Amino acid sequence: MYCTCWFLPNCKKLIHFFRSTDTRSSTRENRYFHCHKLHTNRQKMPTHQENGTAGGETPNDVKAGGSGTNFANGYHGEKSAEKPVDDAETTVSCGLGSWRPNCIQKCANAKMFCFVLAWFMFFEGLMYSGFFKGAITSLEKQFRMTSSVSGTLATVAEITTVVVVTFVTYIGGKSHRPIIVGAGSILLGLGSILMGVTHWWVEIYDYGGAGQNLTTNQCTAGNGSDSCDQGASTGLHPLFPVLVVAQIIIGLGNTPMMTLGIAYLDDHVKKADSSLYLASCWLMLVLAPAVGFLLSAITLTWWVDLDRVDVSTVAISPLDPRWLGAWWLGFLFSGGLLVMMGVPFFCFPRALKKPDDDWEDIVPDSPKMVDTGKEGPKDVVVGMFRALKRILTNTIYMGITFMQVSALSVTYAFGVFMPKFLESHFQLAASDANSLIGLATIPGAAVGLFFGGFITKKFKWKSIRCINFCALTNVVVVIMYGGLWAFTCDNPFIPGLTLPYRSENATNGITLQAQCNTACNCSAERFDPVCGTDWMTYYSPCHAGCAGTTYTGPLATNYTDCSCVVAPTFSATPGKCFTACSARAQGFVALMFFMAFLAAAGQAPAFMVLLRSVSEADKSFALGLNYMAQRLFASIPSPIYFGAAIDGACLLWQTTCGQRGNCWLYDNTRFRQSYLGLATALQLLSIVFLVVAWLAVYRRKRNQDAKEDGDNGEESRKTKDRRPMWPLSLFQRPITRRYSEERIGPFALYDPRSLTYSTETINEGYTSNAMVNPAFVIESATQI
Repeated sequence: MYCTCWFLPNCKKLIHFFRSTDTRSSTRENRYFHCHKLHTNRQKMPTHQENGTAGGETPNDVKAGGSGTNFANGYHGEKSAEKPVDDAETTVSCGLGSWRPNCIQKCANAKMFCFVLAWFMFFEGLMYSGFFKGAITSLEKQFRMTSSVSGTLATVAEITTVVVVTFVTYIGGKSHRPIIVGAGSILLGLGSILMGVTHWWVEIYDYGGAGQNLTTNQCTAGNGSDSCDQGASTGLHPLFPVLVVAQIIIGLGNTPMMTLGIAYLDDHVKKADSSLYLASCWLMLVLAPAVGFLLSAITLTWWVDLDRVDVSTVAISPLDPRWLGAWWLGFLFSGGLLVMMGVPFFCFPRALKKPDDDWEDIVPDSPKMVDTGKEGPKDVVVGMFRALKRILTNTIYMGITFMQVSALSVTYAFGVFMPKFLESHFQLAASDANSLIGLATIPGAAVGLFFGGFITKKFKWKSIRCINFCALTNVVVVIMYGGLWAFTCDNPFIPGLTLPYRSENATNGITLQAQCNTACNCSAERFDPVCGTDWMTYYSPCHAGCAGTTYTGPLATNYTDCSCVVAPTFSATPGKCFTACSARAQGFVALMFFMAFLAAAGQAPAFMVLLRSVSEADKSFALGLNYMAQRLFASIPSPIYFGAAIDGACLLWQTTCGQRGNCWLYDNTRFRQSYLGLATALQLLSIVFLVVAWLAVYRRKRNQDAKEDGDNGEESRKTKDRRPMWPLSLFQRPITRRYSEERIGPFALYDPRSLTYSTETINEGYTSNAMVNPAFVIESATQI
């Protein structure tokens, strides 16, 4: 009777295991262990001979899933304490409130949530990492910001995230996570729209120079009056606080996406497939900035006030350093998409059906998940501090986290200031710089991210191999940083700034005043560059000594009678001179493509090590702390100190009534040294933290192997396969072991001829990669 009570409810499961089309040895091994676990767990529970149910249960309990037995996942006698408390049947169905039609119930699965979350990440990256980062230089001109101020603005959203992420992830991780993620999407959209509408609150942009006042910067007596209009706006723009508020709203909305959304997805997919799901989301997150930079490259070719002025009267081109594109269009476009994207999240249930899984984690025993509805405020605080202690004392988690912090410091700084570097160093227009970033650098990271997730799943890497691969990619990236220094450009030839005038003695120093423009009494208040026929860029027509002007159209202005220009025609045209060094930008970006590919390829395996190093109960909280650490130590400070270093390389500042604004011209040598030097140092630091995590993973794996060897006895130690040395072990399948009868235990087998089963012990050990015929085992076990 006992045999029949156990086997009949599980007959279909046993047949399914033996008839599985997956013939890999590891799957066959799992069949034996799973069936043995069904039997041994059942053996521990008292039974009611009358109804065949587990002790303490009624037949109705069995039908309903039971308060003490969980038949849904095939394990008898085990309480589902780790599953969130969802008593109502509607908690696993899609809909809004009581509206839950059958036609949308197919969407209540992890694949659909991954699809929606991936598009949410795409629109978030489109706005924040694409349009916002691509418009940094334009915002500096519009709101008169230095690089350090613009870097600080870029960190406001990150600071907001750090402030709220701990409470959002700990409390929200035990609440309805999809709804919180959807609310975050709507907040992101509103913050983006607020950034865009500031365009109508600022004055019309005044670029000065040709077309607006043709005689202002020409060589005339008394032209150099530096009188200041007291009513003019100076210093930082008064609307700068509005941008800060918009970034705070963006930070609030951005918090749940990478914490609650990722944790919710990881909880409802098989652990072996988790890396591919997460890599798909990250792929969209990385592709989004590429699309954002390309779209911003288009919008920045349109004049900023295209809706308020006649564009045909604008007398400068996008190649002019004073050009200001329509930066605000991207914020309005992406903001509307984010608001709409938040609606589908409200339809997902609090929890989805969990798949059966046999993934072997590397985490120690930890407390089970509990429902916050039964916890008081004191319990929440105490539980949060206990979880915090467990996480902060986890060496693997801390090593991977600070490795990511060091690497992402470079990523965030490059995202904010790479367009500025390309514009300044290679003399590119803002639209051209954004196009190169969107077409090369970011796609390299996207392909690398997907590649890292793919090979992690393909070869079923455990933690030690994941971290080995991550170390290999980081070392190669550091080596490739040396190649970036080969693509150098000298400073542009600007008399009075980067070199002396030809008529001046070099021993007198570099100054804008020279014999050829002394009578002009020029003002340095406004930078209005012109290109002479001698291929020298002059500070302004006045500083070039130009006394005459030929005006035939907005973009067809010529300055004549330029006394400082050494050429037969003695003329100049508006804008800076072209330089042959611009062609080197393509080689620089091509090398950045491969560096981004390798750096991103190591991130997916490293993140999988981080996820598996913590318990499921602490996962949401651990992701929140990881997210907070990235913001607190990477995304917040790195744009600030990178921006301060870049400001130190400035040669020419915009000044209005003595107040400093944005930088017009940088020293290329100092810019390159500070920018690439800091990046190389941070990449080296990431390798140091990665070594710490590697040692911890290796030590924990060695301890687990020693414990298993002790359980299996001396015979198991002698027959265990040896792990090959790194890096030869990267692309091999997981190590197989030889298990003894104690590891297999009694095995219940069904005889279809007599409708009976046997509990005889399999006396012979087997190797997991040996060919075992289930039919032969069944035939042998029926001999009772």
